[in-house]
Amino acid sequence: MAYLLARVRMWAAHHRLAWWSAAGLLAILTGLAVDDAASAPPCPDVVAVVDDRAAPRSGERALALDRGTSRLDLAAGDRVDIYGIDDRTAEGRLLVSAARVLALDNRTVTVAVPRRDVGTVTVTRRWGDVALALVPPAG
Repeated sequence: MAYLLARVRMWAAHHRLAWWSAAGLLAILTGLAVDDAASAPPCPDVVAVVDDRAAPRSGERALALDRGTSRLDLAAGDRVDIYGIDDRTAEGRLLVSAARVLALDNRTVTVAVPRRDVGTVTVTRRWGDVALALVPPAG
């Protein structure tokens, strides 16, 4: 019987050593993981990205318009309202609201116009002039 009790004590001691070794290893790994997570760099501030590429987006078409003699101080990314002006009656009407300026040079300004309004703007240019009005930035 003494032999059996000695074997049980050895078995318990052996498993206790394995248990505490596994528990210690798990504690070390958990501590390393927590330290790594706590020392991570902070997230950068979220910045709203505005897509002001010099190309029309889906559903838009680029139109080149004459700048004429009255030139607005424009830059790529600005928004403009496009008005059609009838030469005979000197009346104007809004053709496109908040069109995006894609590019400009001394003679022309290229704007992104919704596809549904391209025909209206091109026909208006046949019977009159087109004027641009700068839209103030939102916010």
